[in-house]
Amino acid sequence: MTKHLVFRTILSVAATCTLASAVTDFKANVCDSAFVASKAGDKDWVIIDGRPADQYKEGHIPGAVNYGQAIVVTLKHPVDGKIVSAPVAADLLGKMGVDNKKGVIVYGTRADYHVAVEMSPWYYGVKEYCYLDGGFETWKDLGKPVETKVNEPRPAKFEAKIVHPELYISTNELIQVVNSKKPNVTLIDVRSKAEFEGTENTLVRGGRIPGAIHMAHDLPINAKDGTFKSLEQLKAIYKDIPKNNEVIVYCHRGCRTSYTYSSLKMLGYSNVKIYEDGMVVWGARADTPIEEEHNVNLRAYKGQIDTLNKEVKELKELIKKGVQPAGAAPSAKEAAPQIQGC
Repeated sequence: MTKHLVFRTILSVAATCTLASAVTDFKANVCDSAFVASKAGDKDWVIIDGRPADQYKEGHIPGAVNYGQAIVVTLKHPVDGKIVSAPVAADLLGKMGVDNKKGVIVYGTRADYHVAVEMSPWYYGVKEYCYLDGGFETWKDLGKPVETKVNEPRPAKFEAKIVHPELYISTNELIQVVNSKKPNVTLIDVRSKAEFEGTENTLVRGGRIPGAIHMAHDLPINAKDGTFKSLEQLKAIYKDIPKNNEVIVYCHRGCRTSYTYSSLKMLGYSNVKIYEDGMVVWGARADTPIEEEHNVNLRAYKGQIDTLNKEVKELKELIKKGVQPAGAAPSAKEAAPQIQGC
């Protein structure tokens, strides 16, 4: 009997080690479900559900509050992805019950980098900040409690000032870094291979920042459950990135940088920055150097525009004749502002 129990214990420990992700408790602004559970109901912590209101109402972590729309279009501008200004952040965080003495936990759906990247509360001075590894689905998979009642936040006063300037690098600073060919700098482009090579372009000037290497945004994430890979796996992924380098991570508009940034911080890289403006800004300015530069060709869209104009004209004629056009009106969800691509 004793041997049987020992054997079962060994198997249990082995399974736990096999399933263990890179996150243990709270590391580099990323936390696990056990840590979140320990803070639920704690007056010194605010849990923000970063999903749209309809998902929040279907079920959320007990005590979590919600903006009523995706956090990526609340704490970031929905078009160019820039984080909101300090006064706006002070207002938005204060409305959620955040003050400067509280910690903030943010979570979304599984592997939603739009939520993972929302580190502006940390940038502007919350006491502690963490993103829930694996999102709401991982919380549920672990059998943690879920509630459906809408929690009304208790407004607080949040003083927003730049406390962690090392988190972001500005466009002007990055221009200087690139033009000076500053040594000991690694630029990581986490967009798609097509964007990196300039064969897919949604920018005025497409291509990549000179000297950048390509490492896809989802490399550090387990495809099955959206959690971070183990530290051993992360070390293997980033083994060619010197630890003493300044590492700058960028994508289209800042969102896809989150997992690479957090992975490097978990591995102990001390000088990691996010180029928060992203290629949306870099590709729109005339003073930024670009490799594999290609410009938007509008001819490809002319035929589509002509077809749409024709269909609109036909619809107007049908309406004039009192004929109801086929198809239903868009739902509120479909008509809502959409994220303009990350």
